[in-house]
Amino acid sequence: MSNRQLVKLAFCICLLPLFFSCSSERDEGSEGSGTLHVQVNANPEVVVGTNTRVDDGTELGVPDVNDFSFSIFKGETLRGQWATLADFLSDDELTLRSGNNYLAKAAYGDVNSEGFELPYYEGNQPFTITKGKTTDVEVTCYLANAKLAIVYTDAFKDYFATYTSEVSTSLGNTVEYASSEERYAYFKPGNLVVRVKARKKEGYSQEVTLKAKDFTAEARHAYILTLDVDAGTPSLNISFSDDIPNQKPVTIEISDEALSAPAPYFQANGFNENQAMTVVEGKSAEASEVYAYLHAAGGIANCSLITHSTSLVEQGWPETVDLVNIPAETLSVMQKLGLQIVGLGEKKDKIAKIDFTNVIPFLEYTSEEAEHVFELRATDKLAKENQEPLTFRVHSSDNQFAVSAGEPVLYGTTKMKAKLTLDGDPTKVTYWLKKDGTEQQVMPSDVKSEGISHELLFKFDESQYSDIQVEARYLRRTDILASEMGEPEVTLSLRYPGDVWTKQATLQLAGSVDDWDFQCSKKDKNGNEGVWNKEECNLSGSTISLSKLTPGIGYTYRFVKKDREGDVIGASKPLDIETEEEIQIPNSGFEEWFAEKRWSEGSSLGGQDIYAYFPYNSAEQWWNTQNLTTTQKLSGTYYSWYYATYPGTVPTNAEELHTATWHLNKYDKKNFVIESHGGNTAMEIATIGWGFNNWGPGGGSSPQQITAGGLYLGEYDEDAHKEILGKNFCSRPTSMCFFYKYYSYNDEYTVPSVIVFASDGSRIGSGELMINSTVDSFTKGSISIKYDEPTKKASSIVIQFLSTTVDTPAVKAVKGNKGLFGGYGDSRHIGSILTIDDVSLEYEK
Repeated sequence: MSNRQLVKLAFCICLLPLFFSCSSERDEGSEGSGTLHVQVNANPEVVVGTNTRVDDGTELGVPDVNDFSFSIFKGETLRGQWATLADFLSDDELTLRSGNNYLAKAAYGDVNSEGFELPYYEGNQPFTITKGKTTDVEVTCYLANAKLAIVYTDAFKDYFATYTSEVSTSLGNTVEYASSEERYAYFKPGNLVVRVKARKKEGYSQEVTLKAKDFTAEARHAYILTLDVDAGTPSLNISFSDDIPNQKPVTIEISDEALSAPAPYFQANGFNENQAMTVVEGKSAEASEVYAYLHAAGGIANCSLITHSTSLVEQGWPETVDLVNIPAETLSVMQKLGLQIVGLGEKKDKIAKIDFTNVIPFLEYTSEEAEHVFELRATDKLAKENQEPLTFRVHSSDNQFAVSAGEPVLYGTTKMKAKLTLDGDPTKVTYWLKKDGTEQQVMPSDVKSEGISHELLFKFDESQYSDIQVEARYLRRTDILASEMGEPEVTLSLRYPGDVWTKQATLQLAGSVDDWDFQCSKKDKNGNEGVWNKEECNLSGSTISLSKLTPGIGYTYRFVKKDREGDVIGASKPLDIETEEEIQIPNSGFEEWFAEKRWSEGSSLGGQDIYAYFPYNSAEQWWNTQNLTTTQKLSGTYYSWYYATYPGTVPTNAEELHTATWHLNKYDKKNFVIESHGGNTAMEIATIGWGFNNWGPGGGSSPQQITAGGLYLGEYDEDAHKEILGKNFCSRPTSMCFFYKYYSYNDEYTVPSVIVFASDGSRIGSGELMINSTVDSFTKGSISIKYDEPTKKASSIVIQFLSTTVDTPAVKAVKGNKGLFGGYGDSRHIGSILTIDDVSLEYEK
């Protein structure tokens, strides 16, 4: 079965007490269909004061629901509309889908029709069609407009010879109430103003018009306004017959003196109320002042301003406002839009001034609306109004505001010409440079005007490297000034990342730079931009060589073309470079180190405390050693002649254990000087024997392990007892210097080395120094680092010092004081010794 339900109607009518209803049923009449059962009710209940009553709603009787229009909506879409329910019954073409949400609406009358016997009823009800089920839809309609009756008391009728009333509405309609009128008149919900025209039986004989009541009428509400007279006062009392929230009785003096007093009136100055003033949008009126004087002999009570101006209302200007009782926020908005008011504040009296002079430039022209209308009405304290509202009309004409680009601009320019068309003051136009989602106000440095055409010249603080987009704003009008920018005529680039060193750099140039200046901007140490300075360009072919740069500083280079005034009219895209820093390895004087006890034995057979030394502090670790290898304790061993360990790399001023040179001096009759080159410490790196079979009862034995001492940059994996060489390093030194002493045992040699790696792991630079003889005093060593891959930047560096570089190092057994019964605890096996201090990196490029 289709899920589309064809709704057919079976219709019946029943008249119920106090309200009228109609029900109907539509059924597709086949298997799986849904049924729509519709009932429309008209409920006459209205709200009177704070109560809901029925009797005030039945003076005309309830409209026959058969005369109600009927419509069905799906969301905002109208699915069907019928002038009467009878038309709905006879429509066999309506199809509604099951499962969808609909809205049924019934209505009677026209809410915009105002007057007697014009009630407007309306009601709606949402519903959903369900396949195979009956959907009940009951629409109850209530009075959807407001109604007002005016009642005159006997005292009122006795006091006045003739009288009528009229009601002005927010739609601009006026409904007249004759003196004998007892019916309700119906109004669209909104503001209503009640006026009374009356002539006394005795005394002052002229007819007067008094503003009796101003209130907001609500839908489904019935109002009865009663007019009464207290002849003794004398006064006219106006009040609602029921308790209406926020509505207080009004009392008006009706003595001969009060009634004979002139009504308020306005005096136009600078405009003719019978003729619209034509003003170009944004300009002022020809008259120097445009205002209205209010004269109220009876004292100012109210001054209402009704404004018909879409552009002002969109900016917060009220459509209707009492200028005497204007909220502070609203007043502020109106003042910003040019309105000036004098004499309507707390000390208001009989004269006021409403000045529109500065409002006129804010009145906008559009093709849909060119005329702006202001209506002024005043009420004095005697309830008299000016006879006709003062109307001020302004016809705004097009100011032809538009902007366009001038001559094409070069890439990197700081100047741009543009054209402005404006019948008005060009200095009141503001301009906003749009860039990267932000905007910055810019002002033309020069404006040349001829009639409504204006030539503009903009000078920007910085070169522009993309299409220039400037938004011009005049009042609320905007236009975009777009100037396309071509590709740069000159470009600067780096061929390789490695073309920037610490003090030198090599740039590549494309394009002709005849009559162009080469400029540089140098940042400070905090990274703040500098100023552009002209520099000599060392150009060879397409290569620019830079020298004498400051290490670790950012530079920006560009070429610029200037005009006769010295302004930049073209530029290359700036090229940013940053020189490498002259980084030194921390703790390269080895003043920072600490000792850690690895293990301790108290055995009578040579027990001794064993320490490892670490050439760093806990905060920053760069240098490392193999001491954790040569001081390890194997399970089940203890320190004695049978198993011994020693650190191979020891600070020269260590006190926990003596250095290898100290042992040689004491027990092998050597005369080495134990010292540092600078500061208090150097690092002594010695080849040592350790482990099992260190010493025997008969004399020195061959130790199981012989290890060259090492000092290197990197980490140490204690679990694997393996060095991890290298530290992150982003500069490229050209050489490494250090001070060293060397004791060559068994004619061995050592080769200190430096290797620089790129981020891809490739070796880009390296150097080494051969030391193959004994050097007794500190000597300066220098390793030149050659870069085979100068195009790449550095990522890490390896520096390594070894006591010997031979494959099979040799050691000498040096017997200490502890003999057999002391376990030979201070006897050692010692080989070549390299002492290092004051390592430094040098940067020549």
